[in-house]
Amino acid sequence: MPGTTARVAGRFSQFAVAAAKMAIADSQLSLAGRSASEVMVSVGSSMSGLVDVEHSNFLAFLHGEDMRPWTVLEYPGHAATSHVAISVGARGQTESPATACVAGLDAISWAAEKVANGQASAVLAGATETPLSPASMEAFRALGALATWQGPPAEASRPFDKLRCGLVLAEGAAILTIEDEEVARARGATIYARVLGYGSVNEGTHMRNVDATGESAARAMTLAINTAGLTPRDIDYICAHGNSLVDYDASETAGIKLAFEDRAWSLAISSIKSMCGQALAASGAMQVVASCLAIRDSIVPPTINYSVRDPACDLDYVPNIARPVRVRTALIHAQSIGGSHSALILGSPS
Repeated sequence: MPGTTARVAGRFSQFAVAAAKMAIADSQLSLAGRSASEVMVSVGSSMSGLVDVEHSNFLAFLHGEDMRPWTVLEYPGHAATSHVAISVGARGQTESPATACVAGLDAISWAAEKVANGQASAVLAGATETPLSPASMEAFRALGALATWQGPPAEASRPFDKLRCGLVLAEGAAILTIEDEEVARARGATIYARVLGYGSVNEGTHMRNVDATGESAARAMTLAINTAGLTPRDIDYICAHGNSLVDYDASETAGIKLAFEDRAWSLAISSIKSMCGQALAASGAMQVVASCLAIRDSIVPPTINYSVRDPACDLDYVPNIARPVRVRTALIHAQSIGGSHSALILGSPS
C-alpha cells in the first residue's frame, strides 16, 4: 500500500492488504494471462473501521479541527475489500460479509462457490479485524464478555477450561487464495487443502444469549458434513470457535456431541483463540489457516491454559501441547452474536 494511501486508510484495511499480498506471494498468483474481471475479492469484518472513526473523532476534538475527509470512506466494512481489490488490480465481483464472527468462513465459502461455478478464476478471501480501542473495550466489558482473569495476562484466554471467565479481544487478518485446483497445480502453487463443504444457520432466538442445547451449532456442522458428502466419522479434527465464554464453550461442546454422537469423544478438538485471542471476523479465517497447516504438517494446535476440567466441556481439547494427528479432513466452526453459526470442511489435497 503506497504511503499516501496508508496514511488515510483504516487499520483494518491495512491489515487486509498486507495479508492479501502475503497470500498472493505464497500462491504465486499472477493476473497475467487472465482477465482481471475474473479475479474476485471477499473480505469479511465485524467492526470494520469503527476504531478509526473513534480515533479520528478524538483527534478532531483534541485539536479543535474538522474530522479527516477520508474518514467516511474508511469506516464501512467494504473499505477493506476495496483496498485489496485496488492493491492487486482485481476487477471482478467483490463481497464484504458483515456476519460478525462467522464472516471469515462466510467469505471463504462464497469464494469457493464462485470458483466451483466457474464465475471466478481466483478469489482472495478471508477477514480482517482491528477492534482494540477504549470505546470497543468498554462496550465488550459492559456486555460482560471480556475476561475478568486476575492472573498472568497470557493465561486469560482459556477455552473449555472450568476457570474460563470471558474472551480476550485481539486483532488480525487472514486472506487465502481460492482457485481451481488444476490451474493452481499447473502453475506449481502449493495446495494446502480443498474446500469440501459448508453449512450456515441461525438460532433465530436472541442477540446475545446462545442456544444452550447446541442444536444450532450441530445443524451447521451436519449441513457442512452432508454438503461435503462425508459422515461424522470422516472428520479427523475440529478447529473450534472456543472463545472462552462460559456459555459459548458449553454450547459448542453440546453441539459437537449432537452432530458427532459417540465419535465426539474420540475427536481432536482445539481452540486457537487460547493463543491468538478473539479477533472476531478474522478469527474464522485464522482458524482456516491453522487447519490448513494441521492438514499439511499432521499436527493439530493445542488449547493452551487448560488446567481444570469442566463437566460441561468434557471432550478432547488437545490440552496445552500440540499433538501429531493425521488430518485428512478438518471441520472449522464459528459462531457469532445474533445466533449465526457457520462450519467449513477442508480436505487434504493428496
